[in-house]
Amino acid sequence: MNLDRSKTTTIAYLVLIIFFISCEDNQYPEDIWDPDDQGLPTPIITSIDPPDSAFSGADEITITGQYFNQDKTNNLVYFNSELAEILQASETVLVISPPAILGDSITIKVAAVGSFLFAVYDNYKLVPRMIKYGEFDAIEESAWGLEADADENLYVGLSIFPEGSIDKLIPPSGDRINDFIHALLATPLSLKIGPDSNMYYVDGANPYIIRQEISTGAPGYNTLPSVSIDLDFDQHGNLYCGGIGGEIYCVKSDMTNSTVADYEGISIKALRVHDNQLYVAGNYSGDDPELPDVGIWRNQILSADGELGEKELILDWTTQTASLSSITGLTFDENGLLYISADSDVGIAVLDAEGSLEPLYPKIIKPPITKMTWGSSNYLYLNYRGDKRAIYRLDMGITGAPYHGRPGS
Repeated sequence: MNLDRSKTTTIAYLVLIIFFISCEDNQYPEDIWDPDDQGLPTPIITSIDPPDSAFSGADEITITGQYFNQDKTNNLVYFNSELAEILQASETVLVISPPAILGDSITIKVAAVGSFLFAVYDNYKLVPRMIKYGEFDAIEESAWGLEADADENLYVGLSIFPEGSIDKLIPPSGDRINDFIHALLATPLSLKIGPDSNMYYVDGANPYIIRQEISTGAPGYNTLPSVSIDLDFDQHGNLYCGGIGGEIYCVKSDMTNSTVADYEGISIKALRVHDNQLYVAGNYSGDDPELPDVGIWRNQILSADGELGEKELILDWTTQTASLSSITGLTFDENGLLYISADSDVGIAVLDAEGSLEPLYPKIIKPPITKMTWGSSNYLYLNYRGDKRAIYRLDMGITGAPYHGRPGS
């Protein structure tokens, strides 16, 4: 027993010796907290443009002030608890894209790396740039074609068997008149108002071009050489149609038609006349390696008779977007920018004169966008056919390019 007690005492002494030695040889890192460090100066907001409100998820806001970081990754801008996207940064200016939230009393907070406190700007509003327009049942109703007149009335083609409907939405709130035009075909897929104030449409399933008076619904029609998907008017009153037949047809005011362009191997998806050119989007199914799977071409309009020049490729959609999506619509704004809608991956992309392609408001516009049309003012109307499909009105802040088929525009 005494021997055991002696061993225990010896071990205890050794532990104490090791403890004191280790205390004298301190290997711990130095304390990183510097009580004298006051941090970098706290950012200051002196102004915001626009000062009171902006479009949620689809606008640019300029924050002017002091003590920002010129490296945009070293700044944080919150709208309440949601981060904004910083587009440009300097020590005195931040250009940001707000998050896709809505509110009329939002607090903006700005922090720069190295500073301990936020700059604060209270009572900011984020309002919707895009709203649901018209009351359509997402499950029971199937909307397709869109067209607007010079008074901003929107016409919506509804697929109903055996005969479809073209409903009218009246601005500013989109009040709906059901079956405003009782359509001859089950699916008014693409609509255009002509210079004679009649409604023209195709259905994408039958080789017909239909004309109905907007005021009375009185019908007329003719047969096309093949099924057409889309149509558009030029400045001479010629109506161009194209679809699965690999050709462009020119329809005259008496509804007679002729073939004016060869698009062999290309299933045409969208047409738009702009600046004396016919723009054509389509899917190529041939074996020519020089042609894209999905592309946009254009043909110069050579005469008042609707004669077209040779097609010219202006965009390899498949390569430039790295996407398997198909193009569903084309339109232009007043500045000549080309807007392209698609059925997947990209909602709407914008092509400029230099060939640069950028998504349009990707935080709020999602695919598939199957139809779009510009009204007579600043609104672009979209047919979204994804989950909870609906018609939307998008405030663009600019007008569309001139549309030759719209009387009074």
